[in-house]
Amino acid sequence: MNKIAALALLLTLDAPAWAAFDASGKGTSTAGFLVLGAGARAAGMGDAYTGAADDASALYWNPAALTRIEKRSAVFMHAPYVDSSYFDYLAYGQNLGAAGAWGASLQYFSAGKITGTDNVTGAATGDFTPNDLAVTGGYAYPFRGGPLSGWSAGVGVKYVRSKIVATAQTAALDLGVLSRPYLNDRLRLGLTASNLGGKMKFESESSSLPVLFKAGAAYKIDARWSAALDVAQPKDNRAYAALGTEYVLPVKDDWGMAVRAGLNTRTLGDVSGFTGASFGVGFMGRSGGVDYAFLPFGGLGLTQRLSVSAKF
Repeated sequence: MNKIAALALLLTLDAPAWAAFDASGKGTSTAGFLVLGAGARAAGMGDAYTGAADDASALYWNPAALTRIEKRSAVFMHAPYVDSSYFDYLAYGQNLGAAGAWGASLQYFSAGKITGTDNVTGAATGDFTPNDLAVTGGYAYPFRGGPLSGWSAGVGVKYVRSKIVATAQTAALDLGVLSRPYLNDRLRLGLTASNLGGKMKFESESSSLPVLFKAGAAYKIDARWSAALDVAQPKDNRAYAALGTEYVLPVKDDWGMAVRAGLNTRTLGDVSGFTGASFGVGFMGRSGGVDYAFLPFGGLGLTQRLSVSAKF
């Protein structure tokens, strides 16, 4: 499999510039890096994070969940992919109390160096490095009093730019809702709509962003063990489900070790071999932590995520 084909699969098969709400729309959107996920903790839980997000990466998963940040939070993730390609994510979030919460993030995907060739002669025409960038700012408001007391609503506004040889850019919106806790503070529910808005135009061809709708739930089985479930409907593919779990083991004083596992049906049937599962581990303390996840991706091998988080 050549590098471009492998990258197209890793970008969830949503990138016609690289390579309706049902599977018949597959390949009709661009900027597939927008659905690669954010944070190794979420990756280890199969990306079932719509109702579980509680740090700066909430701006990606559910902007309404920014209100779950205690004070201030920062997250950085690095994910190496095929050959020299990689995906980085950086986010900051801050709780403002009764005034709400805000956050900002940067997503960057690099395909690494690729050698161009002439379509007629096959001769090399020089190297180029396709890359994608998204910058997002968001705000969440917690409702106090009335029938929506304890619920939150959030919005993220993003600038998206993709560069292959030509460059395209646009703007988009993310919307989210997060419920108050139910069942003795064990259950939270979330709803999101992501990548709403503009189109990317490369030369004469225009393509939509990968619009995605999700419903999610996070449930605390006990003080150490939690589980989460997301059901998603992309605009350009079939619906899929994600299920994840996390168990935290106390290590010493305020330190704990988390083990995670997840299953995501999004890529099942798209790639030969073992895919869809994810596994992760994390170490967390009072001021932050380190998380790692790995995801078998069939014949393409493993993809990995490493995150560092801080809360202050």
